Amino acid sequence: MSKAISPESNLPENPPEERLYRLRQQLERVERLLIIRLRSMGDSILALPLLEALHQWQPDMQIDVLVQAPYGCLFDRHPAVHEVLSVRPRGGSAEDGWSRSRACLEIRKRRYSAVVNLHGGSTSTLFTLASGAGTRIGQQKYRQSWVYNALIPNPRTVWQRQDLHTVEDQLTLLQWLDLPIPAKPRGMLYLDDGARNRIQERLAAAGLGQSGYLLIHPTATLRTKQWPERSYAELADRLHKLCALPIIFSSGPREAQVLLDIGRCARSAHRYWSDLRLDDLLALIKGCRLFIGNDSGPTHAAAALGRPLVAVWGSSDFQVWHPWETEYEAVRLALPCMPCPGHTCAAFGAPKCIEDIPVDQVLDACTRFFSTEC
Repeated sequence: MSKAISPESNLPENPPEERLYRLRQQLERVERLLIIRLRSMGDSILALPLLEALHQWQPDMQIDVLVQAPYGCLFDRHPAVHEVLSVRPRGGSAEDGWSRSRACLEIRKRRYSAVVNLHGGSTSTLFTLASGAGTRIGQQKYRQSWVYNALIPNPRTVWQRQDLHTVEDQLTLLQWLDLPIPAKPRGMLYLDDGARNRIQERLAAAGLGQSGYLLIHPTATLRTKQWPERSYAELADRLHKLCALPIIFSSGPREAQVLLDIGRCARSAHRYWSDLRLDDLLALIKGCRLFIGNDSGPTHAAAALGRPLVAVWGSSDFQVWHPWETEYEAVRLALPCMPCPGHTCAAFGAPKCIEDIPVDQVLDACTRFFSTEC
């Protein structure tokens, strides 16, 4: 009597080709799959191409996504997603999603046969274990790699390339298993109709319903990625004078001080909106004539929404994080210390990579998107 082979064994007695074949077979039989993608807005958006590729490969598979609650709306209406599971971020309130313990119970209750962890941190590892899934997929570089019984090799080895984008890194599962990958996996965002209506009403109330507008989102998670407020103020003044288009600055509520500082530096009257829900911000981005921002989640949202955009780039790795599959201009310097982790500027003390970008260069990049009406 032959011995049954379980996913937990990782099939050590078989050659790699047979193990991959067996894993492909297991995934083909999966009815409900959990994708874990914690952390930031940008990371969440850049996971969308993988979800779309999996859905295209197995349309009948129910794909659930576990995300931090603030970013659940990025997946809510996506046709590739069956259910969005939301866990509250550290310090969040009960209205911000499940607690970790509740999330573990909810994951276990759904009896997933397979889980793919795209994050690899300790919290996502906990959720992977809590699932009880027979097939637990992660990357070899993850901490606590013993949790996984299917470990994806180094993505650069799998792709046989060094210049990988984050989207390609997350598509490594499909490349490794020789599963179909769309030629240009897009990663789309789908808007809430209520958010569309709220933004249309707000634009109309501000007298911006007809002419169109430019949108600037000037904040980033690190100062080494955030162009100075005085530079954004000068850019907005010059753009408004050049094109006579109204300019809206947006930010999260906790970043409102950045908009106040820009307003103090600006000579022209612009709009400063720091009170938008994420759904509403997405609708505002979708309607803009041009989006301008740093390496940030809203910049990746603009790319996913197909908006032309100008990215003012600082310390982060451009090859890994550049806007994905959209029309864009990137303005960045070429310093020998770039890229870097960006928490501090070890080379100069102050982040010259972002602070020294001239307004003229960003303005030139913006004007290349404008037609003769400007």
